[in-house]
Amino acid sequence: MKGRILVLDKKLILLAILVTCILMSAPLIAVQAEEAAVPSGDVERTGLREDIDGLLERRAELGLKNLEPQSVFLIKKGEQAYKQKREKEAIKLFEQARELSPDLPLSYLYLAKAHFSLSPKKLYKASGYLLGAWRALLNNFWWSFQTAGMFILSLFISLHVSVIIFLVVLMTSKLSLYVHDIIEDKRKILLLIAPVLFALFGPIFGVIGFILPFWVYLKEKEKIVLYSAVGISFIIILMFPVFSSFTGASQDRTLRSVIKINEGIFTGESQEISTTRDDYEALFSRALELKRRGRYDEAISIYNELLKIKSDARVYNNLANCYVGLGRYDTASGYYNQALESAEMASASYNLSQLYREVFDFSDAEEYYDRAVRADARKVALYSSIKGMSVNRFVMDETLENRELWSLAFKWYPYYSSSVSLGRMQSFTGRGASIFLLVILMAVLHVYKSKVSRWAYRCRRCGEIYCSACEKRISHEDVCLTCFKTLVQVSELGPKERVERILEIQHYRDDKNQRLKLLTAILPGSGHIYYGRTVYGFVTLA
Repeated sequence: MKGRILVLDKKLILLAILVTCILMSAPLIAVQAEEAAVPSGDVERTGLREDIDGLLERRAELGLKNLEPQSVFLIKKGEQAYKQKREKEAIKLFEQARELSPDLPLSYLYLAKAHFSLSPKKLYKASGYLLGAWRALLNNFWWSFQTAGMFILSLFISLHVSVIIFLVVLMTSKLSLYVHDIIEDKRKILLLIAPVLFALFGPIFGVIGFILPFWVYLKEKEKIVLYSAVGISFIIILMFPVFSSFTGASQDRTLRSVIKINEGIFTGESQEISTTRDDYEALFSRALELKRRGRYDEAISIYNELLKIKSDARVYNNLANCYVGLGRYDTASGYYNQALESAEMASASYNLSQLYREVFDFSDAEEYYDRAVRADARKVALYSSIKGMSVNRFVMDETLENRELWSLAFKWYPYYSSSVSLGRMQSFTGRGASIFLLVILMAVLHVYKSKVSRWAYRCRRCGEIYCSACEKRISHEDVCLTCFKTLVQVSELGPKERVERILEIQHYRDDKNQRLKLLTAILPGSGHIYYGRTVYGFVTLA
């Protein structure tokens, strides 16, 4: 029985993962389709009516890894077939899309969806496709970058919403106390001037500023949580450049071209890297694209410039590939050896083995092939699967790694202009001024706390509101005098008064519990915040 329960738990976990991945892929599908897709007439012209083997040959001849327009087209066709209950045809189309673009997570997600079932065999297969989607996501810069950006932006929004909801619920719970004090002293309404002034500096300042009139009614734990909320806002202001990098990087054609060149992605667009860019990564990518197009002399010139900046084994390898394209094998062999002196590279060893086979030196060819396998067997298997006689298939290029592309996106766009509009969500002022205003606000709260005297309070037992004008005697731990006499100084009240008060306390407790349950059902954590369990409520809400 325990074994069956364990299997069921695993199925439910996999089901949850599948649903999560499909839901996360929904907005990415639109982004990917917009970036990758070209008009259907162009797609057909690029060879979708050819067989898949012909497309794979074309991809290899171009020196690429992914043909995304064709894959997106096949996925759309497969989706239509799946909706029309032609599942076998849909699966075949999804498989072809995956074959054409192994680094496109979308095809894996649709295959997982098509194979999903509660039967162990199909569930295992669906989970395998989900694992493939995860690997493809890690290998695909734009998908991983956009997914991370969506996650961080969602976290940013959720934190803001949590802070605002917390403050609204907290102010609502103290509003009746403030109204009671205004009735007793009309001048206290002037305290609303301060939050109105703070609101002029931005939405978040207005929300935090409106807590100022209610500050005296907060307990110590509530004040600690409020300081934490202000601290969260402070941290988010400091992280604006990170958010803006995610929103701004994808808008630059040069960066898009750099990434597509290094990831071997064909999108139907010409790759454009500005000749004014002198960044190492931009020059490296431009030379790689020129080599793939057969413009070897131009690529060699750029690679030589890069070697003046620093010695890079990848540049030596790609430079040697250019000389292979020109038929100068001896020069190419020298650069391959320089690459291997700098780093143990599977590509350089494999390329040398190809050169030695070309001149019938099979013993050296076998030695370097074994060396390549020891360096990275997975890459060698990939090289062997696409090898051919054209330069793009005969020798293998080195590209920028995924982590370098991430670093490049943040290096080129640390303060993108979108940070201005993004910052307006929190403040109408600049980043430095926003931080200064937050510090001022916290100082004002501290001074306000030290200057004001005790004002109205709500009795914890009966829920009634009292202040110094209503009672001559100071309350004991937020318990009114009547409740204190009822529960502690029993001799000071008659039996009838005590019973009536106990019934009132019980009625208030029952009413409070019902409201707490209702608020918690509507918005988890809000009921606890409203009735004073602030820390627990804020953690639940966040």
